[in-house]
Amino acid sequence: MAQKIPSCDVILKVGDVNFPCHRRILAECSPYFKAMFGNNFIERDKAVIEIQGVDADAMEILLQSVSRKEVDILKSNNILSVLQASNMLQFESIQKTCVEMIVHQWLSVSTCLQTMVTAEELDLMTLHHKAQALALWEFSKVKETDAFLELPVGYIEKYLGNDGLNVTQGEFEVFEAGLCWLQDKPEERKECVLRILDCVRFADIPLSDIKTMLLYPVIGENTEYVQIVQSIIYIKGGKKPEELFSIDEYDVRTQTSRDSLEIDEGVLFSEEINSASEQKKAKQCSCSSKKDKVQVYVERLKIINSCCCCTSVEETTVPVKDGEVFVETSHPTDSEIHEEDHIRFTVATVTAARRLLSTPSRTLPLLPCVVGHKRDWIGFKQRDSNDNNEGGKITACDGKPYVIYYQEGKTQHPVPFLHLSKAKEGPLEPTGYKVICKGQDLYMIGGEYLLGYGNWHQSVWKYDVIREMWNFETSIASPRRHHSVCYLDDYIYIIGGFGRHRVIMDSVEKYHVGSKCWSRCASLPHSQYSAACCAFKQQIFVFGPQVYIYHPSSDNWFIMPEAALPSNMSFNCAMPHGEWIYLTGTYSTELVRFSPHFSITDIDGQTSRFELLGHFCHNTSNTCLVHNVIYSFSTDESDAMYVEAYSLTSGTFSVLWNGHSNTQDANGISDFSPKHSIGCFPLIKY
Repeated sequence: MAQKIPSCDVILKVGDVNFPCHRRILAECSPYFKAMFGNNFIERDKAVIEIQGVDADAMEILLQSVSRKEVDILKSNNILSVLQASNMLQFESIQKTCVEMIVHQWLSVSTCLQTMVTAEELDLMTLHHKAQALALWEFSKVKETDAFLELPVGYIEKYLGNDGLNVTQGEFEVFEAGLCWLQDKPEERKECVLRILDCVRFADIPLSDIKTMLLYPVIGENTEYVQIVQSIIYIKGGKKPEELFSIDEYDVRTQTSRDSLEIDEGVLFSEEINSASEQKKAKQCSCSSKKDKVQVYVERLKIINSCCCCTSVEETTVPVKDGEVFVETSHPTDSEIHEEDHIRFTVATVTAARRLLSTPSRTLPLLPCVVGHKRDWIGFKQRDSNDNNEGGKITACDGKPYVIYYQEGKTQHPVPFLHLSKAKEGPLEPTGYKVICKGQDLYMIGGEYLLGYGNWHQSVWKYDVIREMWNFETSIASPRRHHSVCYLDDYIYIIGGFGRHRVIMDSVEKYHVGSKCWSRCASLPHSQYSAACCAFKQQIFVFGPQVYIYHPSSDNWFIMPEAALPSNMSFNCAMPHGEWIYLTGTYSTELVRFSPHFSITDIDGQTSRFELLGHFCHNTSNTCLVHNVIYSFSTDESDAMYVEAYSLTSGTFSVLWNGHSNTQDANGISDFSPKHSIGCFPLIKY
């Protein structure tokens, strides 16, 4: 630890460790110590000042940084302790350095939850937002970490209940993750079961999986939880559990004490239903009054179909102490049981079940994005005031390439939010490059700087949206421009395009984002450039003069029979959704959908795999599909720009926004890349 220096005039004591320091240096670097030594605090004249709530190792890192020594904060035992100490003691420059290092170098699947909790406690909301975004997106990996099991109940609720949780294996995955958390400390967390169930979207879980929940001891060994799950099963089966109320003294005792489940039955249900409930009580089996003295052992799934006490099977009793008995029952068949005579629900149980089923489905925060161009408004004003500049027009090459998003209902105009700075590192912006989004990463691929001079952009750059940083990923195997790109699983496929000497290519290459290795695929049946392509049901579809299908497992291309494109139509954007692929073209307004599985018969009796759905108002140079809406970003010859939408649900077209590059409501945007779609995609923006 620190050694005493003769010129030091104060000692900071942290636990059992003394740190000799200079008052003046501390005051210069920290408003906390400046106030302590400059005002009438009792510590002002003390020779030894005890510091509470700070880790000694973290304090040593702080003081080494203050004394201008070279310190690798990442090598400290816990960088979050250094962050906490710098925040508490107001070493602002060190705190800023810590945050930058955490975001750019330390934040990972294993550390994001700890960072999220610490940042919220310290009110560092930008850091909290980034850590939370990573934790939500990487849920399938994060739930396997020790940090997940250590989350306090309040944080586990917020995490599992977040609408943006990226659930890749179905909602049952959330239920199982919650059970793992409960079982890690069963005694301490046994009262948290209902809070975990509140995080699960039961409406999105198949009935068979909900029945499986009763097999888990956490659920199956508790009457209240069994009744709630059983009620959910009953409701999802299309029945009305309100018709089967059975409220007696025993039921009241087993009802949950949570306020959210306590409710006045007179408010929820009519007098007729309460009357029916009373009639049902009259039909109740005689054994209900003996429940306090009988312990019943049944197979857990039996509770789905019947009351464990009201079976007409032979019972075997075994005497035990205090006059209690064990009752062993066999599993009755459906023919032996009339379900309505055996299942009974309390008002609170049904209320809880309906509330759990009413929770809306999760929706990832996807935004439609397009690569366009933006110029500074000040620069535009200067040009506009120049008499030599007619109308102040600005061409695409005058602007900087930006990723631009439009948030329907929340933004009044498109918003440029990410400068593609790596596209401007050559002599000018490359021609024919592509930007593709995969998860939380953007990839910038290919292009040529000066057409005809062989000056190719061969670097593949990756932008991490969460960490907000560019990284060199790899070099493109074969230089090309105006190629098609798509991804399937962990591979990015680069298809066709123009190569050297302006030769149209048929070659296909794929890049594995994990191993960072390139490999060559089978060549296209015909050379293509700027063709629409997409991954659909583990295959890749390319739309040229015909429809080409690539099977990754066999590394073969096939031409789909009877699937020639409609005459005078070509497509540059393909968007899979459900059982269809939706298609648009750069120089057309048509929206077409394609079926790989069956043909459509038109009004003239002609059959085709393509169906025209309608027309946008303007050419569809850039389109993408977000949830159930297809968005189109277009720019016409007069520099007017449009954002349009087509609802797959209602089948209607609408214009969401229109503006002009020389007006301020365009937010500095000069175009949406009208001649070549650099990239148009949904982006997750937490």
